Amino acid sequence: MSAAGIAWVRTFPEWISVEPVKGTMTFEQADALLDAATTNHISVSGLIFGSPKWAAASGHAFAMDHLDDWGNYANALAARYKDRVHYWEIWNEGNAAFNDGHNSAADYARLVSAAYEGVKKADPHALIGLSVASFDAPYIGLTALAQAANGKPGQFDYICIHPYETLGNLNDPDGEIPYLWMTKMLRDELKATAPNRVNVPVWITEIGRPVDQNVSEQDAARAMVKSYIMAMAQGISHICWFEAQDPVGEQQGYGLLRRDGTQRPAYTAMKSMTGALGETPKYLGWLALGQGNRGYGFLFQGATGPTLVLWMPADMTDKGISFTGDVQSIDPLTGTATPLKAGQTLELGNLPLLITGVPNDLVAQAQSNASKPFPWGGDYSAASTVSSEFGAKPKANGVYQTHPMDTPVHAFDDGSSGIVVQGDLGYSAQFYTHPSFANVMTRDYYIRVTFRRITPGNLGWNFHYEVADSEAKTPMHSNGGWFSAGPDMGWQTHTWHVTDASFSKMWAYDFSINPEKSVPFVIGKVEVSTRLF
Repeated sequence: MSAAGIAWVRTFPEWISVEPVKGTMTFEQADALLDAATTNHISVSGLIFGSPKWAAASGHAFAMDHLDDWGNYANALAARYKDRVHYWEIWNEGNAAFNDGHNSAADYARLVSAAYEGVKKADPHALIGLSVASFDAPYIGLTALAQAANGKPGQFDYICIHPYETLGNLNDPDGEIPYLWMTKMLRDELKATAPNRVNVPVWITEIGRPVDQNVSEQDAARAMVKSYIMAMAQGISHICWFEAQDPVGEQQGYGLLRRDGTQRPAYTAMKSMTGALGETPKYLGWLALGQGNRGYGFLFQGATGPTLVLWMPADMTDKGISFTGDVQSIDPLTGTATPLKAGQTLELGNLPLLITGVPNDLVAQAQSNASKPFPWGGDYSAASTVSSEFGAKPKANGVYQTHPMDTPVHAFDDGSSGIVVQGDLGYSAQFYTHPSFANVMTRDYYIRVTFRRITPGNLGWNFHYEVADSEAKTPMHSNGGWFSAGPDMGWQTHTWHVTDASFSKMWAYDFSINPEKSVPFVIGKVEVSTRLF
């Protein structure tokens, strides 16, 4: 990992390994870990996590009846390692499977505060991080509110997110959009729930793309580069790819190295990226390039000068990209560098390319864009309604469908058309609004769907949407139970009104149409509004 330019690892032995018997702590495993990291010039982001059998019912249950012992454990770690570990992430994904199924955000707030006070007592300069699975901005807000209610506001110094799902739509047209706005949505959440912590650093301490039957080695490598580039462009300070090497006895496919130690294309891509950008690249600004200005371009002060990383959306290729000066194009998956003369065209697709020697005109343009919102998908900050029309002539106006390739277009005899949703369980249609629309703190929405039958029969579905109070449970609620459509064979509409929403795109979508045993049907339009239609 050090040879690939990796400078940080996020790991630490669990509490049960350090204190299996109450009052007896052994640090050999942690000492060995830190010694190995130091030898290889890698810094460790610490993880205070897990419960011994004497403190909780399971290793992944919060030790709520032993918070004093938990705080003492955190204090002991900080005291022993204050010269070697300066960041401590509290728990791993307490909002998901690592909470034994019952711990709430209020519990997590108390857990964090106990560790915060224990660490700070031993090392006032150490920093404490909140940790969530996926991109769960509401859970972070709930934790902050609970700390304030306990008289301990703002007892955290940074935020750790694991946005696997948000990265998962990169094969969709403009699937990058939700990922690019994560920091903005977090800031909006904190502005309302912990204003004294609104500008804390954001880390990604886990993100990955496993190689499997649906994801190729090249797909994973492309996703890895994009995950880092888009994170740095929005101000995320540390990114930890999951994981270094496929482990024995666990799921394979995530590692930069295979289980046998051989290098995946993602390893080469990591090495190419760090070689071009250096260990601490400085973000300079964005560029919208290529056909329709839909290409993604992000400029950094790299290892030897301004370095541009650019690619086209998943559904596009542009063969006419050129530059006003001589540049060098690097394929990160192979490390191959190709010189390009001024005016020579470059074919740009979904593979992110590293461009060094960027001409001054593009540098100036990117720098002028740095403080502006990202342009991809449009700007809906002043809109009260967004929509998307589907069919032969689709038109996205602030609403996007995930995985549109799964819903073919159906044309009716009258010339109208839309997308086909299969009626079986498992064939949901998922949608999200552009992140510039409304706000993660907006609760009140009207969602209207225009649909049409293909055949007579039972037609209906459940409507699910993201809620504000996930409380370590699913972020999706069902509104109003099963909807049954009338027998009319023409276009129909139905509107849902929700009052407890939080469109944070935790699972990369905001709401979904979920049929179970229904005949197939067609959706022609979806609209979302903050006021009554």
